[in-house]
Amino acid sequence: METMSSRLQRSVCFATVAELGSFTAAARQLGCSKAHVSRQVAQLERELGSQLLHRSTRRLSLTDIGRRYATHASALIRALEAAEQEVSLSKTVVAGALRLTAATSFGEAFLVALVEAFRSAHPEVRVELDLSIVQRDLERERFDFGFRATRTLDDRIVARAIGVIRELPVASPALFERHRKPRRPSELAALPCLRNTHFQDDAEWVLTRGARSETVRVHGDLAINHFGSLKEAALIGAGVARLPRYLVQDVLDDGRLIQLLPEWQFSTVPVYLVHPQRHRPTLLQQRFREHVIAWFDEPERVRLLR
Repeated sequence: METMSSRLQRSVCFATVAELGSFTAAARQLGCSKAHVSRQVAQLERELGSQLLHRSTRRLSLTDIGRRYATHASALIRALEAAEQEVSLSKTVVAGALRLTAATSFGEAFLVALVEAFRSAHPEVRVELDLSIVQRDLERERFDFGFRATRTLDDRIVARAIGVIRELPVASPALFERHRKPRRPSELAALPCLRNTHFQDDAEWVLTRGARSETVRVHGDLAINHFGSLKEAALIGAGVARLPRYLVQDVLDDGRLIQLLPEWQFSTVPVYLVHPQRHRPTLLQQRFREHVIAWFDEPERVRLLR
């Protein structure tokens, strides 16, 4: 590496001499002595085994091989300058590509808007958003960030809490034209309930009220593994669903669904922004993390994730 570095320095000296036409002008531009530039070029000629310059007391001129070498050396210098400029810009301009992953319903509810707000502020950013019910391996699949709702965290990742997911038992008012509205959790067992087969024990609902806890074995003929479809089923009166507040707050507000047993609660699940452990995050990664934290701290999101 030392030989390559030294040859690169000598090539820079030669290319500068070739461009400016004299050792004196090249030394002035490079900030060194004329003798140093002359020695560097002579050493380069010895290493290459070819004469690059015709020298006379009046002027310097390039040999044929010198002209060709100067063309390549100048191109190399321009490439290095461009690389240095790109690195410098990366420290001040937010640009590049981000790969993100999240659960489908959470991504649909929040992340398209979040990403577009970030891209509006930083138009040089490209984003790939992976939405799936399958939890991705951030490091192996090279994701910059993930959004995870979990009570257990992998020690290989860094996590920042951004809220909690709170599920609510909800149903269409039309359902209670045929059934009595429940007054306690045990009465859910007499109602058609919609199960989410993405989760284990999807028919076992545990609700708490203060220090009290009740476990109900619910029944129903419709089971779906997608929150959005469960919401649609609840809206048409197919049964009682347990759905995250962020997904149903709009239809609770307009009365299309009603919350049952409001004094009883399902346990909450923290939701995190997660990323692999990094020695030195890029400016893009730093700015995106800051954007996510600020975005989820806004009142309209706090209402949905608290």
